[in-house]
Amino acid sequence: MSDAKPSASPASRTLSEHASKEIIGAYGVVLPQERLVGDPGAAAAAAAEIGFPVVLKLAGEGIAHKTERGLVRIGLGDAATVEAQAAELLAAARPEDGEVALLVAERVRGQRELIAGLVRDPQFGPCVMLGLGGILAEAVGDAVFAAAPLSRAEALGMVDGLETSSLLTQPHRGEPALDREALADVLEGLGRLAIDRPDIVSVDLNPLIVAGDRPVAVDALVEATVDGESADARGDLPAALSDDAVLERFRPLFHPRGIIVAGVASHPGKFGFVTLHNLKAQGFKGDVWGVKPDGAEVLGEVTHPSVEDLPEGEADLVVVCTPNKVNIELLKSCAARGVRAAFVTSAGYGESGEEGKAMQRELIELADSLGILLIGPNGQGVISTPESMCAQIVAPMPPAGRIGVASQSGNLVSSYMNYAVATGVGISKAVSLGNSGQTGLPELLEYFSVDPDTDVAVTYVEGISDGRHFVRAAKRLTARKPLVLVKGGARAEGAKAAASHTGALASDDRVFDGMCRQLGILRAQTVEEAFEWGATLATQPLPKGRRVVIFTSVG
Repeated sequence: MSDAKPSASPASRTLSEHASKEIIGAYGVVLPQERLVGDPGAAAAAAAEIGFPVVLKLAGEGIAHKTERGLVRIGLGDAATVEAQAAELLAAARPEDGEVALLVAERVRGQRELIAGLVRDPQFGPCVMLGLGGILAEAVGDAVFAAAPLSRAEALGMVDGLETSSLLTQPHRGEPALDREALADVLEGLGRLAIDRPDIVSVDLNPLIVAGDRPVAVDALVEATVDGESADARGDLPAALSDDAVLERFRPLFHPRGIIVAGVASHPGKFGFVTLHNLKAQGFKGDVWGVKPDGAEVLGEVTHPSVEDLPEGEADLVVVCTPNKVNIELLKSCAARGVRAAFVTSAGYGESGEEGKAMQRELIELADSLGILLIGPNGQGVISTPESMCAQIVAPMPPAGRIGVASQSGNLVSSYMNYAVATGVGISKAVSLGNSGQTGLPELLEYFSVDPDTDVAVTYVEGISDGRHFVRAAKRLTARKPLVLVKGGARAEGAKAAASHTGALASDDRVFDGMCRQLGILRAQTVEEAFEWGATLATQPLPKGRRVVIFTSVG
């Protein structure tokens, strides 16, 4: 994870409805019969060929939302009416609309309207959307998202994920139940389009009318980059590590032979004092060396003036409690002594402004060059109960158990620890990620997926800086073990396509919720609920299917 921002999105343009439909029609989207013509007489002739009644629209690349401007005429029943209405529509064209034409289409009838589309999220990339459609699409906001491409099961899961799904999957007002497979064809097609055409910024099918039991796209809007360049501004995804490589990478952090506490202090309120105290009090199985410039005794233990005074090759982990300005030289000295992991509690880095961000980049670049796994900076600590290791600047130490915890909030790591102490349901490993400068949530999820001490992962998320890495890591974990997640800081704004209802519905939280559903992540609403779910999953056998009976002593 880094501070680098994605490059600016390329310029885009909105295609005409007819051009949009030519694109989506090639991906399995059912369209009404229609003709594109240039004058009122041709419109009347096209209407007669299609069959009355018809729908008549003014179409052009500069026209995004025709209904709002009154550029749609519905239910025209004869040639004379079509010709007269066509003349009115052409007269309503504005200079900014550019070249315009008349679109004559069969009238598709149905009481249920959906919206489907594609939007490119800045973090998760191309996402397919399905929701309740029509003019109330944004007001009602019943929409679900999933990352492209979609499997058939994921497409069908989107249909079932709508709050109003019963209006579709059951007969409604004399109309039959929706053909779920036909709607899944549309969603899968949009997913394929997203991958095949990286120049497509967004797609908006609104309304997608349920005619009988099949969805028909009576209107479509496609937004594409001007020069055909990719609309995906995200960077490269790091190469995946093997299970053995992941375990070896994290071994110095969670199973160190020895620990250096750099920045030991004599004052009980200082991070260095508390960390040394916690390691000693909880009986860490390995050796602990305190580093204090004056070499004074602390907690009855001898400290050392510098890292250079320590034996070589006996410490794997350093807990950094020193001022940030000395940490570059400290890491170099630790690496020379064989240290392969660092937990940095020091603040004043990326959270504090541009100068701090520059210092953080320098620290991460150094750790990378030295082959050191680094957690933080600005973190609260790391726990590994198999090693009786409590290397953190806060209490308490939880009982041993099978829950792995990773949190982007240090205080909420403490909350999980407190729940563990109160309930007796224990923790295997826990880590506060701080600024996630080098190693963040995706890497911890990958570790928990292969950690033999962990049966279920519980995490708190404030934001995702690399959506593809998060998705890959979550897939790896949920294929083997449950993942329970709480997300804070949900925002209403998100990836908004310029003219798209789909983009307007793509809030950060809706897209994230779709990712959780698609990946099989259990999204809890509170930290307490997350721990209760994690505790249940860690202490009860996982059901093999949906045929589960629950016995309880109370209602």
